[in-house]
Amino acid sequence: MTAMDRRAMLGTLLGGAAVAAFGLALTPELAEAAPLMMGKQLDAPPENPIEKTVVVVHRRRPRRVCWWHRGRRVCRWR
Repeated sequence: MTAMDRRAMLGTLLGGAAVAAFGLALTPELAEAAPLMMGKQLDAPPENPIEKTVVVVHRRRPRRVCWWHRGRRVCRWR
């Protein structure tokens, strides 16, 4: 791994600071432009937040897996 000199470190820090400042400058304008509730009426009653949960269990086929154990290769079905 090479050592990082002061010039490279300063360039990295200044670049990161510029990107952070640019992102912070754009954030308020984008937040004001985005609506809070897309496609919903403000006067509409709130929907029921509790919905039925659907659980889907996928059975996977066993596959042959190999790994190293104490210097030897072990292959088994998992």
